[in-house]
Amino acid sequence: MEVKPIALKLLVLTVAFLALLLGLSSSAALNETCGSLNRDTEAPCPTGWVIDPNKTKCFLHVGRPQSWNDSETCCNKYGGHLASLVSVQELQFAQSLCGEFINSCWIGGRNLNSTSGYQWMWSDNSQWNQSLFPLTDVPTNCKPSCRVNRTIDLCALMTNNSKSLLSERCDNPYSFVCVLDIGRKCNHMHCHREYLIILSVVSALILSITLAVVVWLLVYKQGKKRRRSRKLSDPAASLPSWKVFTKDELRSITKNFSEGNRLVGDAKTGGTYSGVLPDGSKVAVKRLKRSSFQRKKEFYSEIGRVARLHHSNLVAVMGCCYDHGDRYIVYEFVANGPLDKWLHHIPRGGRSLDWAMRMKIATTLAQGIAFLHDKVKPQVVHRDIRASNVLLDEEFGAHLMGVGLSKFVPYEAMHERERTVMAGGTHGYLAPEFVYRNELTTKSDVYSFGVLLLEIVTGRRPAQPVDSMGWQSIFEWATPLVQANRYPELLDPHISSSSSSIIPEASTIQKVVDLVYSCTQHVPSMRPRMSQVVLQLQQFSQPPAK
Repeated sequence: MEVKPIALKLLVLTVAFLALLLGLSSSAALNETCGSLNRDTEAPCPTGWVIDPNKTKCFLHVGRPQSWNDSETCCNKYGGHLASLVSVQELQFAQSLCGEFINSCWIGGRNLNSTSGYQWMWSDNSQWNQSLFPLTDVPTNCKPSCRVNRTIDLCALMTNNSKSLLSERCDNPYSFVCVLDIGRKCNHMHCHREYLIILSVVSALILSITLAVVVWLLVYKQGKKRRRSRKLSDPAASLPSWKVFTKDELRSITKNFSEGNRLVGDAKTGGTYSGVLPDGSKVAVKRLKRSSFQRKKEFYSEIGRVARLHHSNLVAVMGCCYDHGDRYIVYEFVANGPLDKWLHHIPRGGRSLDWAMRMKIATTLAQGIAFLHDKVKPQVVHRDIRASNVLLDEEFGAHLMGVGLSKFVPYEAMHERERTVMAGGTHGYLAPEFVYRNELTTKSDVYSFGVLLLEIVTGRRPAQPVDSMGWQSIFEWATPLVQANRYPELLDPHISSSSSSIIPEASTIQKVVDLVYSCTQHVPSMRPRMSQVVLQLQQFSQPPAK
């Protein structure tokens, strides 16, 4: 089992990550060079700092002389800045701190070059009050030569014997005064260490949860495989929605597969026979050709997958039989039989399909295909949409059969007619990308449906012989009529000759034919989804007003 090695690797990664975070937090503490804070959560200021009279800021005098930049860096490590002053009272307070130790101290003012010229700013980016603290743009005790040298950096210096500030070269060393807001009294690196510790704990928690989820998923997947294996070993018990018949049972219900019970099909696929179950319900039994390549377990597995597909426009699979290579599929019985019979084998004086019936058949068939494409996960590609695979119920609703049949019937047997016709340059129901590149997608079904929809409208087969010319495709016949806008001539003559049939308007026929050509575009990505086809057909299915 692969669970333990994977779990061990994840555990090692977790420990390494935690060690890295703790190392970062330790190094952060060691990098402090300007002292540290002894923080008292109860006191307003850290130990060694002095609160100002307004009780809004904490001040600290650092007596070690440094340049202005180094002084600001040191204050930053405490979590503050060089002192920024907003009143004469704050200046006097800061001078009192500086005067206890030394005569002059750095504060946070600095002369910066901007688009409007040189101006003074505080190091915390707050505005400088020039009227309160006027400063010149040259350093104190400056010789004439430095007055023209504008490259000199100037910073604000505070002395304890003057109420005004002085400008001084920033690289000169002086002691300095730091300021810290009451709400930000933590040392910069100490705060970061707390954040790193919190981050370490949270990260460890997240990684532990992730590790637990991964281990659980792996264990669940292994258990699911074992359960599936047990189900396949006993398909009848694991899939109660369908039954495994014996060959003797099928002989009994079909009268030993008598010709009187034959429904549709031929020797290529084995034929389909009607039958009656002991409870009186009618079924259709499809006999497949013998195969030495598919095993019993694989056959049951695929039948079980197809039997779980339940939709009102799909022919339901009720069971199957596997007997020494002989394979049978038991379907529900659909009363009015295959669409192929109603389009091409109408007896003299027999009932034909009117326009409304044909639109209902097309719409309900499209709904069944859309279910396979959009509602089933993973998607199911039928691959063999044709008139003989569409059965009609008492209300002439379409039921698509043969879902999954492509797994059982060889390609050559399913499409022998198309293979013969292809020599004449036509493809029948097959999409060109499937014929030439063996590419099979849901858009291949859309193409086949488009061909069948034109067959429903015209009553012509996808390809049929024409005298000595050989085979003519339905599109070779229809396209000249479409280009000439002679849409009524596309209709099946049985629609026009029926006294009870409502003849659709030319604009309605044009809309349906436009949908046909949209479904059969040569580029698969340009074809619509079957759900879009359903929406369009639902608009066409209503009979026009007389």
